[in-house]
Amino acid sequence: MRAVARLLVIAAGAMSLSLAAYARFAPLDAPESRGAIPGTVVLDARGNVLERDMSAGLRIPTTIDRVAPRMLQATISAEDRRFLLHVGVDPVAIGRALSSSATSGASTITQQLARRLYLADDTSPLAVRKAHEALIALQLEANRSKAEILQLYLNDVYYGRGAYGVEAAARIYFGVGAANLDLAHAAYLAGLPQRPSDYDAIADTAARSRQSYVLGRMVEDGWITKIEAEAAAAERIDVLPASLPPIAHQFVAYARAELARVRPDLAGRDGLIIETTLDAGLQSESERLVRIRLDALRDRHATDAALVAVEPGTGRILTWVGSATDGDPAHGGEIDMVRTPRQPGSALKPLLYAAAFEHGYTAATPLLDVPSTFATDDGPYAPANFDRSFHGVVPLRVALASSLNVPAVRTLDAIGLDAMLEISHRFGLATLNSVERYGLSLTLGSGEVRLIDLTNAFAAFGAGGLLAEPFAIERVRDASGRILYAHAPPATRRVLSPEHAYLVADILSDPDARIPGFGGVTPFEVPFPAAVKTGTSTGFRDTWTIGFTPSIAIGVWVGNADGAPMEGLAGVDGAGPIWRDAMMAASLSRSMQPFLRPAGIVDAMVCAPTGLLPGPDCASPTREIFATGTAPTAREHYYFKDLDGRISIDPPIEARDWARAAGLTLRSDGASASKDALRLTAPVAGTTIYFAPEVSGSQLVLRAVAARGIDRVIFSVDGVVIGDAPGSDPWVVWPLEPGRHTARASAHLADGSIATVTSVFEVKR
Repeated sequence: MRAVARLLVIAAGAMSLSLAAYARFAPLDAPESRGAIPGTVVLDARGNVLERDMSAGLRIPTTIDRVAPRMLQATISAEDRRFLLHVGVDPVAIGRALSSSATSGASTITQQLARRLYLADDTSPLAVRKAHEALIALQLEANRSKAEILQLYLNDVYYGRGAYGVEAAARIYFGVGAANLDLAHAAYLAGLPQRPSDYDAIADTAARSRQSYVLGRMVEDGWITKIEAEAAAAERIDVLPASLPPIAHQFVAYARAELARVRPDLAGRDGLIIETTLDAGLQSESERLVRIRLDALRDRHATDAALVAVEPGTGRILTWVGSATDGDPAHGGEIDMVRTPRQPGSALKPLLYAAAFEHGYTAATPLLDVPSTFATDDGPYAPANFDRSFHGVVPLRVALASSLNVPAVRTLDAIGLDAMLEISHRFGLATLNSVERYGLSLTLGSGEVRLIDLTNAFAAFGAGGLLAEPFAIERVRDASGRILYAHAPPATRRVLSPEHAYLVADILSDPDARIPGFGGVTPFEVPFPAAVKTGTSTGFRDTWTIGFTPSIAIGVWVGNADGAPMEGLAGVDGAGPIWRDAMMAASLSRSMQPFLRPAGIVDAMVCAPTGLLPGPDCASPTREIFATGTAPTAREHYYFKDLDGRISIDPPIEARDWARAAGLTLRSDGASASKDALRLTAPVAGTTIYFAPEVSGSQLVLRAVAARGIDRVIFSVDGVVIGDAPGSDPWVVWPLEPGRHTARASAHLADGSIATVTSVFEVKR
């Protein structure tokens, strides 16, 4: 008998060794490669579901460290209390299941996983199928850790409503990630896999009963106390409706188009998890704010609005409200106004002045806001300010912050249209490509741009002059969690120096500099540094407000998708309040840091509006900032104090009539004429003009300003007289010729002398 017993022990040992060897070394497909392919899901940056294809179910793979510990405990208590002790098959559970008093099944978590992944289509007899299930479970346990097996199970188990895996279930039932499940919600979910179709209801007593059962098991297993279980059972469980409308559907369409562009092999493929950059919380709040503000503008004939937010320095698209019409065909239907080119009005001016900084201008440079007429191919062009008034000599800071039109057109005339187009293209405004249609009105928004492009251009100012391409997709995974595509770390390119970007940001965030154009109260005031610019297109067809901090750039458009005009609605009143609301909402979830001052910015005391060092009689000293090397070195002689203490001014020739009309005391015209009787204002000395062969009859306007009493001004180029003009409005045109040239203007003065001024410029092909 002893010999027989020894043989049985040896046989059992050999069988155990053979079984262990089989479990360890027998071939088995990797579990990650098994399972049904679910539908594609689009997620926001925090994992919130934006759009899901439920035709094949939803799966959002996660890792065990991103699942709430209570969910792990609840799952083990509900499905396999001895999970941490057995080797894949639990003899104790089997024995309990065979007894008449069985309270649970014999299948372990590992066996359930084996059955789902490997035996879903197995039609063998039950006993054979169970044996096969046990062998596969042993193989899984021999080759994977308990944590890996539990992670595989939690990513595959079916919870009802088409949700495969705990992350998808947490999102579909409660709208949170698996990491944020508390005890009550974890126990609720852990109870669903037993009979998911029976428990799939919003207010289901069976599901709550099953939750109580799971909580009781957790108490028995020592995971929680009875008091904790009772509190969790009493907690209210709000289950989301089974069907929810998609979030940010126009953004999702943009993201899918982006995927088709960067990875065409993935477009249309099933079972993808598309992780985007969108902030669903800010998106929902932005949509709400847009609708509230738009309702108040109905009587101004404004029916639509769009909003987009971009992260400076990275290009991540954070919000995307493509329209607010709810698909109403009478007001543009589903036209995505974030991507539709429209005229931006004065919202282009920051780019103009950024280009001006590169041409030697400073924030203190004096600009003229006086009645002005310019010669164009379409005839004389006389821009006016929005308020139909003029402000005389103003610093560039005030001209930009107050959005004065005349100084902007004069600046564009001075630096050249090519400079404006070049910097616009550098900042990514690719729709400004019809060169032959643009004139001096370009800086007032005669070209068309897309809201996403202009907002991203402003984001470059917020990032210190670094432009990043806007993008919507962070990465794409398959149903097993394998990364198929990941957006490369944001690649930026420098489009403006840090100093010039800071100057633009500082000016656009200066409430005092806005006062001449907008008054002391505007909808732009926020409790943190934020730069902002408005725009209104001709005929009140489009209103814009775009602003930024170092953390976020937000652009808003308000108008009508069909281009119909509004009732006198400007950017400050149309898009401005929406911009402020959205910026305040954004500040609740992100830190709004001040603009970082570059080392190359210096302070200097100047005399406004001259931009020069204060002279002895300066009546308006002020502190200004400059890029290193551009601070003034000369002193002003704009202000003069008479013997009786009265202050008079000596403005440029073009501004003297304005000053008289404004009631200012002027230094005698004679004194001014002897000092500055004639000036050549175009072309500015050192200007480079690019000749466009495709534009027939390219011409250059030579312009001068003359003091009172000058009858005629004679113009010449390279010593050849090309024409003369009256002193009241002296300008002529000259056909462009490549090369370096010298322009000259001369005039006879009342005392018999001749005033002459020159300017050297270059024309290139």
